[in-house]
Amino acid sequence: MKSLITQVTRSGYVESYHVGYGVIVDAKGGIVKAYGDSEYLTYVRSSAKPMQGMAVLRSGAYDNFKLTPEELAVICSSHSGQPIHIKKVLQIFSKAGIGPELLACGIHPPIHRESAQALEAAGLAPQQMHNNCSGKHVGMLATCVQLGFDPRDYLNPDHPVQQYIYDIVKEYTSSASIHRGVDGCSAPVFYLPLQKVALAFARISQQGNRECRQIFQAMNGFPHLVGGQGRFDTALMESYPERIMSKGGAEAVSAAGFMMPNGEVYGLAVKVLDGNYRAIGQMVLKMLEDIGFVKEPVAERLMTWWKPELKNHAKRIIGTTNTIIAEQS
Repeated sequence: MKSLITQVTRSGYVESYHVGYGVIVDAKGGIVKAYGDSEYLTYVRSSAKPMQGMAVLRSGAYDNFKLTPEELAVICSSHSGQPIHIKKVLQIFSKAGIGPELLACGIHPPIHRESAQALEAAGLAPQQMHNNCSGKHVGMLATCVQLGFDPRDYLNPDHPVQQYIYDIVKEYTSSASIHRGVDGCSAPVFYLPLQKVALAFARISQQGNRECRQIFQAMNGFPHLVGGQGRFDTALMESYPERIMSKGGAEAVSAAGFMMPNGEVYGLAVKVLDGNYRAIGQMVLKMLEDIGFVKEPVAERLMTWWKPELKNHAKRIIGTTNTIIAEQS
C-alpha cells in the first residue's frame, strides 16, 4: 500500500519519518488518487470550518446582517489573532447585535507572535476573541440570532444551531450519521473518513450554487483572513488565485478543493498519522504535485513547506524534510 512518507534528514541521513494517508476525489466522490487508506477515520478538526461556516449563508444571517466576503473568510478561519482578524470578528458581533461575552471557545494568546507580544507589552491579557476559532464561533452565534435560537449553551451538540450545522455537514459529506467529539474550542468535531472530507471540498469548489461560490471565493479571495502571516493555508491560496481553497486542522489534518488547468475540480484530504504538523504542508504539496496542480517553480512563499531547511541553534543548515510516495510495509 502506497502512503505519503515525510522523511526528516540530518547531515545526509534519515533521522525520523512521518506517515500520512491521503486521497484525491472528483466531485462525485470517485477516487482519482489514493495514498494509503482512503477510508481512514479521523477527527477533521478545523478542516470542517467551511461547512460549519455555511450555516451563516443558509440561515440568511449573511444577507440579513450585511456581512462581507472578508467577514465570511474569518468565519471559516483558524486565524492568527492579528489586529485585522480581531477587527473582523468584532464587526460581525456588532452587525449581529450581540457581544463577545457570549463566546465560549476559551482563551489562548494570538498565534501571531508579534501580536501576542504587542498585547503583553500593552499589559493586556488575551481574550476569547484572540482564540483562532473565534470567527467560527461568532458565525454560530450570528446564526443563532438569525434563526431565533437562544445563544446560551450554543456549543452543546443538542443545541439547535449545532443540529443545523450537523445537517449541513452530513449533506456535503453524503453521510447518514457522523460521530461527534469535542474540539479544542469546545465545539462539536466530526469523525469522518478522509474520502468524505475530500468529497465535501470538491463539491464546494465546484461552486455549483450560491453558498459554495461564496465560501470558495471568500476563502481564496481573502486568504490572509483564513490563516495569517506565515501560515500554510494562506500561502497556498495566495499562490493560486481563484483555483484552490485550503483548510488545515489540529493534529495534522488538512483538506483542499481545487481546479485543474483543464477545469476538472477535485477535493483532497490528508492526515499525518502521528499528528505531527511539520509534515502536513509538504504532504499537501506532494499530493498536488502528483496530480499535476503544483509544478516547479513553486511560489517563493511556499518554499518553507516545499523544500524546507532545517537549522540548528547556531542557524546552520543541517538537513531538510522530503515527502515521498512509497510502499509502506
